[in-house]
Amino acid sequence: MQLPSGVWGLSTCVASDQRDQLAEFWMAAPQDQLAALWGTPFGEVTRHLVRQLNPQTQFSPSQIARRESIGGWFNQHGLSHPLAPQLMVANFLYSPPGLLTINNPEQYFPEWLLGAYRELYQGQHNPAQHRPAQPTSTAPAAVPTAFAAPSAPDFGAFPATLHDLVDNRIQLNRMLGLSNLYYIDPEDQEILAELVELRSNLAEAIQRCPEADLERLWATDLGDRYWAMVRSGVQKEPLNPADESRKQAVSVALTPSLGGGGFGSPGALNAFLIAMLYYLPGTMKVDEPQQKLPQWLLSAYEQIFAQPQPVA
Repeated sequence: MQLPSGVWGLSTCVASDQRDQLAEFWMAAPQDQLAALWGTPFGEVTRHLVRQLNPQTQFSPSQIARRESIGGWFNQHGLSHPLAPQLMVANFLYSPPGLLTINNPEQYFPEWLLGAYRELYQGQHNPAQHRPAQPTSTAPAAVPTAFAAPSAPDFGAFPATLHDLVDNRIQLNRMLGLSNLYYIDPEDQEILAELVELRSNLAEAIQRCPEADLERLWATDLGDRYWAMVRSGVQKEPLNPADESRKQAVSVALTPSLGGGGFGSPGALNAFLIAMLYYLPGTMKVDEPQQKLPQWLLSAYEQIFAQPQPVA
């Protein structure tokens, strides 16, 4: 039995290029939890590491050996074997986009893995999608190499209301994954662009939500996703005109001296929840929050937003 040689974590996977540890995680993951795990930060970090690869990426001898071993397994057992999905995810971590092509993947892959393959290897972010894919040693020997039509990742439209959002696991997981990935690597412009767009959509949904429904909605997984975004530090980024206008509007709404109604006025809680998406923790404080904020919001405000958070 080979014992671990050190600790690893999702927060260090990208910066330390710990793709080997992540590959081992996927190969050992419970088969009945693979789809659920792909929708969590484990899947987000895996996608991030795959997108870092290009045809010139240099792999270590042990990584090449692992990739060839997985290819040999596919050559012997094929893509229909129950272990194929998790071994394919591990294989992704050593296969640059443009150098792994699979013929008729819909015949072999479950829906979540089919979407993952199309996103990473046929999607709009694949720099090689406009040139024909050529068979290479990166692809498992048993996998036919025929390039399928490009398919951009489709997460569906962001829900227009928070009531619809709480039942949309794809978008909830996107919120968590993008927030965590931005916190880990704020220099990734692709992640930043997606997170900024998602924040705008979320702010619009918060704005149109009845204030009386906020407590119930924040008691669901939506609350956890919202606070993950607040913690991410994305507030430090320059704002586009629409977001700048939204930030100013909620600031006015919360400040009587600027003509707004302030706390206690209709829509004030909506405005405050939006404001925390645009002001860094520690930079905007509420005087006497115990009197102005409801109990369901007060604790998280004091723990997460009232004090500055470490930002990567």
